[in-house]
Amino acid sequence: MNNTIERICKIYGYLAVQEQSGADFISSKELAEAIGTTEYTVRKDFSVLDIKGYTRKGYEVKSLKEKLGVKFRLNKERRACIVGLGRLGTALLDYEHFQNDGFEIIAGFDSSINKIERIQTKIDVFPVGALAEVVSSRGIELGIITVPAKAAQEIADVLIRAGVKGILNFSPVKLNVPKDIVRLDMDFTNALRFIAAKFVIQNK
Repeated sequence: MNNTIERICKIYGYLAVQEQSGADFISSKELAEAIGTTEYTVRKDFSVLDIKGYTRKGYEVKSLKEKLGVKFRLNKERRACIVGLGRLGTALLDYEHFQNDGFEIIAGFDSSINKIERIQTKIDVFPVGALAEVVSSRGIELGIITVPAKAAQEIADVLIRAGVKGILNFSPVKLNVPKDIVRLDMDFTNALRFIAAKFVIQNK
């Protein structure tokens, strides 16, 4: 199921780009090539979701995007926060495409008061001690963790108790979270290893 969701999210993002460029229809072949899978897999995913295309035309871009958006609630704006305002956290704080893609960064948090006072951003920033209160009062659903490994689990626990339903974890440690909490780990080193290994295999 996770693989299906990943493919659907990639397709949704690609459809958004195509819609902005004025495309009316798109084929399963183009979608498959765009997300790195097969036409059969795309058609199978759509079949399970009871999504049908047109003969020789493919799928209507706007309609398909709307259906996927409603089915997986991808069209709903989600509120998020960033904990850890080092270089990565600060860069993510003002990343404009979050807002364009339906994610609103509501707040940033850091343990350093000096850093909070110096940072230049339009987003509200707070000391980490205010994390639970701000997350709860502002209806934040998603937490982005960019703190050092030793602090990551404690931050995750606070986020979860405050009501966060999903965590994007950039710290180099696996977090222990309840089964009803969605967690995605972003390990840059392993991602680079994967790319390097795949490059070797493809060029044998």
